[in-house]
Amino acid sequence: MRLRGRSLSHWALLAALGQLAARALAGGAALVVDPSGALVDASPAPLAPTPVDDFLLPGALLVALFGVCPVLAGYGLHADLSWGRAAAVAVGVALALWVAAETALGFARPTRALNLATAAAVLALAASPSVASSSDGTTGSKRR
Repeated sequence: MRLRGRSLSHWALLAALGQLAARALAGGAALVVDPSGALVDASPAPLAPTPVDDFLLPGALLVALFGVCPVLAGYGLHADLSWGRAAAVAVGVALALWVAAETALGFARPTRALNLATAAAVLALAASPSVASSSDGTTGSKRR
């Protein structure tokens, strides 16, 4: 089934990237505004074995990696640019690694399951052959 000339997988992938970007922009901005983590009820204790003392750098990384990059990946996908799918896969892999790092450091955030599900969905949808189909029904990207 196609919607506006695109597969449902295409739209589902854009939705997964979009909700990740919205959550990361909100959470990352909160950590940058209040690096203590109090605004999002996050204790800095798990940061002890790392070179950072507060959430300023993790918040900035959250905004960049999972706020901005998913938007760029979504643009690349929707504009049928050759790097769109690769960017989506990179976001999915990076998110899975982020969750692994959070887990290893001892963060017990309620968003862990949602982030893991988002990473899995992004990777599965990006691998879908129907996502590779451009809006005119051809396979593959038309532009660089």
